[in-house]
Amino acid sequence: MNLEMDSAPMVSEQDEEQKPAPWSRSKKCGIFSLLLFVTLTLVLLIGSEVEKANVRAASSTLYFYETPAVCGVDSTNKAVVTHVNASEASKMGNLVAHCGDCGFCSNYNDINIYNETKETLTKTSTNCATKAFLGGSDAVFDCFKEDVGFTDGCNDCWTENVMCDMKKCVFTCLKMILTGQRNNGGDGELNDCLLCDEKLCGPAFIECAGANRRRSGIVSDIGRDDLNEICTSVDDGWRWDLE
Repeated sequence: MNLEMDSAPMVSEQDEEQKPAPWSRSKKCGIFSLLLFVTLTLVLLIGSEVEKANVRAASSTLYFYETPAVCGVDSTNKAVVTHVNASEASKMGNLVAHCGDCGFCSNYNDINIYNETKETLTKTSTNCATKAFLGGSDAVFDCFKEDVGFTDGCNDCWTENVMCDMKKCVFTCLKMILTGQRNNGGDGELNDCLLCDEKLCGPAFIECAGANRRRSGIVSDIGRDDLNEICTSVDDGWRWDLE
């Protein structure tokens, strides 16, 4: 009889089950998640730096607040009219509603909203802006309509401004949201998102809206250059002519 037997150790099914899989599903998911996080972070950082460079190259928007033009209210028909300066408006018997040319937000309803929401409108508009990621401009428009109450013309201006930010400031503003930046830094400067919006999308918004808070003489939750940007030519009581 051949007593020689295979000396290889016997491996039980239980031992096989206890062996750790070299690349388990959970490990693969973990590595994939890490790579995805690193990739998205790099895209965010690089994208925001590109946008910052565009902001640095853009012109100042101060000229919108230095213009002598004003938007006056015709007391006879309650229409708004752009005047070359406040003196001309006064000579024609019109009250000054805001500095600069008239636009779609140059009316009692929208400027009154600016005043009543001066401490909250920035936060509300940021929330409405996030709707663009899934719902596009229609979702943004509906959010402003429901949560703010602008007239349709003014609502269009605010919606278009958000969509401009989505094209020109999206990485910078996402970074602001994720890092919880305040409206102004310790030195009083605008945060990167607000500065990007101001310089890259602000001009088109002002051309459309006419009135914003600064032009309407309203100090808001965003720190500004009050001496050079806040309108001081607004006539007291002009709103009652449009109410």
